[in-house]
Amino acid sequence: MTDDDAASTLKCIIAWSPRRNLCTIIAGQLADMVPQTGIRPLGDDAHIVYTPLNAEQLRDALRDQLTPDEALLVTEFEAWSGYGQSLDAKWLLAHGH
Repeated sequence: MTDDDAASTLKCIIAWSPRRNLCTIIAGQLADMVPQTGIRPLGDDAHIVYTPLNAEQLRDALRDQLTPDEALLVTEFEAWSGYGQSLDAKWLLAHGH
């Protein structure tokens, strides 16, 4: 385990726009900040990331991609529980509970 792994936590990033799909925009920006192995998409509006960056750092880096009518939410998991394979349970279990 590296120092980054020790400090890394799971975050959920949700970006929404009433007029455009932000999935590839947010994914591209995340790819510049987080190793690809630390990113999992959740449909068109959300991503789960495993990174030492905190919620504020992610928010500040991603909000430049948005216009005032678009929304961004970054949450950090203190505790979580999952069910089902479609969310990549093996990946999640490697980074938590």
